[in-house]
Order: sequence, then structure tokens, then C-alpha cells
Amino acid sequence: MIAGSHDTGRDRQQLERLTFFSDAVFAIAMTLLVVEVKLPHLHHATGPELGQALWSLLPNYIGFLVSFLVLGRFWLVHHEVMGLLRAANRRLTTVNLLLLLAVAFMPFPTAVISEYVQLRVGIGFYTGWLIVLGLVNRQLIHSIVASPELLDDGVSVKDMRPILRRSWISIAIGVCAFAAGMVTWVAALVVLTIGSPIIATLVGRRAARQDATA
Repeated sequence: MIAGSHDTGRDRQQLERLTFFSDAVFAIAMTLLVVEVKLPHLHHATGPELGQALWSLLPNYIGFLVSFLVLGRFWLVHHEVMGLLRAANRRLTTVNLLLLLAVAFMPFPTAVISEYVQLRVGIGFYTGWLIVLGLVNRQLIHSIVASPELLDDGVSVKDMRPILRRSWISIAIGVCAFAAGMVTWVAALVVLTIGSPIIATLVGRRAARQDATA
């Protein structure tokens, strides 16, 4: 009995270390996003010149905002999922590390789209990385569903199904933004800013209906 309690305590400790490390990576990546919003360098600038320079940074503002909200959404899901666990195995730890790799790399695609938003390659690179993030995030949730022994007491695989279905939201947003970006960069930004909550709502409602009929 004592040995079992010791194992449980050790599992909890390892899970907490994994969670704290993950939170730190998310926090650093989200903070680094603002680096691409650079202060304009103007010599003897007038008010109109400064205003024009600040306006020209609009793609940087959008890139920062979109990427911050994207990573914030992934962190919320990650926080929710980790709260349902009592332990972590090697597979979960490995997939989680891959997710953190994708998160830590996010400032670079943000820099690309901020600098080259009018080019299809820039839009494609950024939205493609959003899809990668979504796929790895879905794999993380799927690895938990495949290992129900990791779930905390009172939590079942059935409780994980809605989260797994909602994981399609970020992938759908990335795919729609990628497709729109191949038409025009403006359409891609519209999808990422205005269309993102709409897509999230539609996918979320569909997932809710599936949960109700399950």
C-alpha cells in the first residue's frame, strides 16, 4: 500500500514537472511574438510620418495578435487536458515534446508572414505551420485517449472525446486560411482574424451535436 502511494506521488510529481515545463515554453514563445512588432526608426520624424510608419506595421500587429491567440488557444486546451491526468507515459511525453517544438518555432512563421504577407509563399508557410500545430495537438489528445490508464480518477475516455473532436478546429482554420491565401493574402488575413471565431463556432457546434447524439 505504501509502495503504491509512493508510485502515485511520483507519477504526480513527474506530471507536474511536464506541465510546468510546457507552460514555460508556451509563455516564452508567446512573449517572443512581440519582437516582430519593431519600433520604427525615423530621423527628425513628424507626426504624419510616425503615423504612416505605425500604420505600415499593420501586418506585424495582425501577425502578433493572431499568433498570440492561436498559441493561447493551444495552451488552454493543453491546460485542460493536463488537468485530467494523473500520470504521463513515454509516448505522451514524446508527443508533448513535439508539440512544444512546434510552439517554440511559432515566432519564426509569424516573422515570415509579418514581413512577406503579400506573398503566397509567406501565407502558405504560416498557415501550413498552423496545420502542423493542430495535427500535433490532436495527436497529443489521441495519445491520451489510447492510454486511458493515464486519466485521473473519475475521468473516462468518453470525457476526452469532445476535446478530441474540438481539436479539428485549429486544423480547419489553418486549411481554410491556406486555401484563402492561395487566392489573395487579404482573404487569408480575413480568415485568420474574422473567420477564425466563426470556424471555431461552427466546428464546436458540430462537435456538440455529435456529443449529444453519442
